Amino acid sequence: MDPLEHASIPSLVYLALSGEPTIAGLTALVLGAVFPDLDALAEEHRSYLHSLLPFLPALLLGLNLGGPFLLFALGWGSHLFLDFFTGVVPVAYPLSRRGWGLSIIVTGPRNFGVELRLIERYPDRKHDYRLEIGGSFALALLAILTAIIRLH
Repeated sequence: MDPLEHASIPSLVYLALSGEPTIAGLTALVLGAVFPDLDALAEEHRSYLHSLLPFLPALLLGLNLGGPFLLFALGWGSHLFLDFFTGVVPVAYPLSRRGWGLSIIVTGPRNFGVELRLIERYPDRKHDYRLEIGGSFALALLAILTAIIRLH
């Protein structure tokens, strides 16, 4: 999942569910939603900032302080949640590189079925970070237009 998707999905949820969304709240949420991908600058992507070890204290701090701190933590949490469906998340990194994810396969229209498969493996090492933002550009535009309407 690319940064535009990570920013757009929680933004749309925030704009839809918040009684009075603010630019500061939206900014904190977006920053939190893309923050975990900064670990791509470390030895491998989906490592330090994709672990629950730094996320849980940040969430507790956000719950205590509220406001933009909580929205930053919720954005971070949305990133981990979404990545759970697009690969594996190493929940105890650096104590363990083993990660978990969920694969959902839908077949049909004849012999319709849904298969859920828990994935357990190590994240792929990525030494070069490559970004493709093709299909997510439309989602980002939708989020921006929704923000303009809701924050106006």
